[in-house]
Amino acid sequence: MKKSGILVASLMMLPAASSAAVYQCDKDGQTVFSDVPCGPNAQELDHTPAPALGGQFDTNSNAYSGTRPQPKTQAKKANPCPHIDSTTLRRLKIQNKIRRGMLPADVRKSWGAPGSVRTGGTTQWAYHYSGGSSNYVYFRDGCVSDFSSYTRNY
Repeated sequence: MKKSGILVASLMMLPAASSAAVYQCDKDGQTVFSDVPCGPNAQELDHTPAPALGGQFDTNSNAYSGTRPQPKTQAKKANPCPHIDSTTLRRLKIQNKIRRGMLPADVRKSWGAPGSVRTGGTTQWAYHYSGGSSNYVYFRDGCVSDFSSYTRNY
């Protein structure tokens, strides 16, 4: 049983070994390529891949040489918004809630587009609802710094 398996495996490799050569011939004034010699003028082509094709997109340098160039470090601004993990953000958006430190895009996903926007030192988004109630969100340095609600009691 093992001998027949080895025989089948070796027979499967034969086409790969025989098709490794590529020949170029001229037939009727046209150049023809074949895996078998195609005439008396057949020339076997060297088709080994080039040693270094391409390059690195991020560095505009030659092909990979074994060591990657170190990226230039830039002084990053300290993010004024505290980190809110993705699970908490997802939960807040589903519950239509906000909290301090959220980014404007997250507030928009949770509450929708504001009815009005005031800019200045602090940006204020206002959400006005029927019945006279309103919600206000205040942004400082690109994140929620405070929010408040106003409900009219009749």
